[in-house]
Amino acid sequence: MSSRVGRGDRRSENRSPAAGGSYPGSGYYRRKRRKERERRKRMFVGVAVAVLVLALAVIGAKKLIRLGQSAAAQSAAAESTVEETALKTAVTINDVDITGMSRMEARKAVLQKYQWGMKAVLEQAGEGDEPYPISDLLSVKLDKILDEIYSSKAPTDSYALDAEGLDAEIAAEAAAMAERWNVQAKNGAVSGYNKETNSFSYSDSVDGRSVNQEAAAAAIRTAMQEKNYGEELRIPAEIQKAELSAAQAKEQYRVIGTFTTEATANADRNNNLKLACEAIDGTILQVGEEFSFNHTTGNRTLEKGYKPAGAYLNGKVVLEPGGGVCQISSTLYNAVIKAGLTPTERHAHTFEPSYVTPGEDAAVSYDGYSGPDMRFVNTTNSAVALRANFHDRTVTMSVIGLPVLEEGVTISLHSVKTEEYDNGGVEYVEDTTLQPGIEKQITGGSMGSRWVTNIVTKKNGEVQSDVFFHNSGYKGHSKKIARNTSGVVTEPSDAEAMTIVENTETVPEQASNSATEAETVAPGGSGDGSSVRSSAAAVNASTKSSNAGPGVEGTRPQSQTIPAPAETSAALSPQGPAGPGENSGGPGGGSSETVAPFPGN
Repeated sequence: MSSRVGRGDRRSENRSPAAGGSYPGSGYYRRKRRKERERRKRMFVGVAVAVLVLALAVIGAKKLIRLGQSAAAQSAAAESTVEETALKTAVTINDVDITGMSRMEARKAVLQKYQWGMKAVLEQAGEGDEPYPISDLLSVKLDKILDEIYSSKAPTDSYALDAEGLDAEIAAEAAAMAERWNVQAKNGAVSGYNKETNSFSYSDSVDGRSVNQEAAAAAIRTAMQEKNYGEELRIPAEIQKAELSAAQAKEQYRVIGTFTTEATANADRNNNLKLACEAIDGTILQVGEEFSFNHTTGNRTLEKGYKPAGAYLNGKVVLEPGGGVCQISSTLYNAVIKAGLTPTERHAHTFEPSYVTPGEDAAVSYDGYSGPDMRFVNTTNSAVALRANFHDRTVTMSVIGLPVLEEGVTISLHSVKTEEYDNGGVEYVEDTTLQPGIEKQITGGSMGSRWVTNIVTKKNGEVQSDVFFHNSGYKGHSKKIARNTSGVVTEPSDAEAMTIVENTETVPEQASNSATEAETVAPGGSGDGSSVRSSAAAVNASTKSSNAGPGVEGTRPQSQTIPAPAETSAALSPQGPAGPGENSGGPGGGSSETVAPFPGN
């Protein structure tokens, strides 16, 4: 047996006690010493961290104490500011000695001696003209002086509470007086209308006045210079005499714009025209006031007496209360232009109108005040009145006021058709009284069209200018053709036969509009409203040209009866009128576009 002992055996022997083996060897002690060193190291690190935290806490506490002491010191310093900032030199404000005083004490001492109570009254004061309390300029000036004294190491020995350095403040006070007391001169003007007596009333003239702001500012400066801080200042004003008395206005007011159109024989439609005229008749517009057709007439309802009449809804003819009132808005629109007032909203119809030249119409639709409207502003220097009359199938709209244009000057609209395009198709109507394969034309339809409207200014009959005003686009009517596709032929009843005869008689094949006037009941068109701006001008109806629509003057009289058109709203399209077969963005919509202002605008 070998006496060599393996490594494992030796480890085993070394770990045995003396009775059964040897004592622990060197490896055991090395591990023990290493663990002891690690334990001591961890203990040392822990102690170091604790000491560091404690040191930081002490330092923080000291800083907090210092901050508290600093704040207390600053507070104490602030409390002692009065003593520390007391003036060491002799200084007076006016005649108040503020030597040795703090700023607060000095301010109090001055204001105890001088109190502000200055006010202004108007020399030409009338009933209701209260005095104007002038703002406390004394305190403003005193604070400026104190700022200078207490920020300077060497202030001067005396200061005066005068107006020096207060130019802006004094000017503001003078302007405030003017705002309170200025009155615009008003001429005698139309002020009301009595429908029972069919007469207008006129308001008395009112003289104006204008505060002399330079004199007001000078009065304030003088009072402060003389230490009269509680003085009542009398401020002069210049009187501006009115140019027209009520009696003179009554003599000079006249019709400055009028226009007439002819209606159809439709009794219900004519009832609607009459009611719309009654709503507008006698309306007074003050200077700068805007007229709205929809707001003036309100909703055209059965409760108000409006009758169902032809109206276009999404390109179809329906019966709606108020049908036909677009003729009133279009007639008024032309009267307004002739009077020289400023149109602010106008829309073309979907289809060409027949009672006015296309391009010179104004479609309206109530739709809760949000539909197409006809609006204009009184841009004259006096109030104007409107007269609206429907009698014997004739609509007459007039503007009454003081003349706007120079003697001999007129402004007129002149509209020309520039393009025609196909209406887009044929509408077939089933008629079993016809033999199969036979077609019968009911209406010939019409072409769509575009119109350009110009403003023509004349003086004593001679053209001074002829400038572009706006574009208008209208859809065409589809051709209607009857046919029988059922293969069964029936005998026509008497009523059907009469209807066919009436249709062929009342709707000419070449007519461009239906024989029934249709009022817009909803914004069938699209686009934004046409804002038409004008600053001048009685507008004469343009002379009919070879490609112009129905004129108001020229080859046919203004009052000539013509078939009334089918109306609907046709709002403006920012991209211009719709092309052939297009809508301007909505069903049944025509278009108009205003791009040029009235001359002089």
